[in-house]
Amino acid sequence: MEETTTKPIPPSPTGQRRMHLVGTLPQFDEPGAALSWQLNDLQGQVRRLSGGETGERAMWIVPVVQRLAHEPVVRRVRSGGWTGYDDVDRFAVRRGRRLEPRHLDLRVAQYGAEELRVLSDLGHPATEDMPLQVGVPGNFDMALFSFGPVAALRLAPVFRRRLGQDIAALIAQAGPAVVFQLELPVELVAVAAAPGPVQPVAARVVARSVLRQVAEAPAGARFGVHLCLGDLGHRALRQLPDTAPLVHLTNALVRWWPRGRRLDFVHLPMSGGNRPPPLDPGFYAPLRGLGETVPVETELIAGLAHEEQTLTEQVQVLQLVEDALDRTVDVATSCGLGRRSPLEADAAVRRTLKLLEPTS
Repeated sequence: MEETTTKPIPPSPTGQRRMHLVGTLPQFDEPGAALSWQLNDLQGQVRRLSGGETGERAMWIVPVVQRLAHEPVVRRVRSGGWTGYDDVDRFAVRRGRRLEPRHLDLRVAQYGAEELRVLSDLGHPATEDMPLQVGVPGNFDMALFSFGPVAALRLAPVFRRRLGQDIAALIAQAGPAVVFQLELPVELVAVAAAPGPVQPVAARVVARSVLRQVAEAPAGARFGVHLCLGDLGHRALRQLPDTAPLVHLTNALVRWWPRGRRLDFVHLPMSGGNRPPPLDPGFYAPLRGLGETVPVETELIAGLAHEEQTLTEQVQVLQLVEDALDRTVDVATSCGLGRRSPLEADAAVRRTLKLLEPTS
């Protein structure tokens, strides 16, 4: 792999927008290409580096679920093509058997270690100031998609323990040079589906498993939160009526965030799937409820960049978000780009970069 002499990207000044890469980058076939692009073409535009979730990871947790077919302790209940939320594989633990962490082939530590090696080979090892971002699906999310809602309540702790092993392994290797992005579509959709008065309670309930995952990580571990509405088939599990569910879930996480673990960022999707964010100012008004809870050292990232909305409309949305939050935000798409073609993904990246420019 060709060595580069690109200097480390310095932290951006307070108030200066940066681009956040949520996950999959279908423009690239392997992590080296994705990381080289960020180091060379996005210098000064990003706070973290992503391997682009290339290869099988482009389908998020689908390979994790499908690998369960090779485990003798489970049986297949249903086969799916993963074309939509009703077309998925489903497994069950065999009678008299017990699912254990060793039965779960998550590969989070494996892929993270590979990307750390790639960065070293490129002459730009991950550092605390420019860390590697590693995507981590929520433990309940993986249990739900693998075993269904009833069994997920019982089996999520198994996923949590296995995920904790991978997190600890990467921290042992890289320490603060790695940031774990917790990816939480089921949690956000659950809050959004609850009646308005019940949403704060629902948020506290679904946050518990996430917070326990964080608390069990080694001291000093760094995390970010990617709230998500799902993007299977480039369709959201659910659209938001307004930004109140984002506020309730973010507040539940921030208020009870475990001591000794860093919360570097929270990514807030302003829409889901193929739908661009709304232009109604009332949609964004609840974001004012984050002003007193999210500390200034935790970046807020607005997942609003959408190539099918005009730039003028996108700037309007960005201003609505920043006005409601009374702070400058980083910019991203609502989810990873895995359900877009490479050309569509490039367009989404260009739009995101355009939105980093000053709006006034």
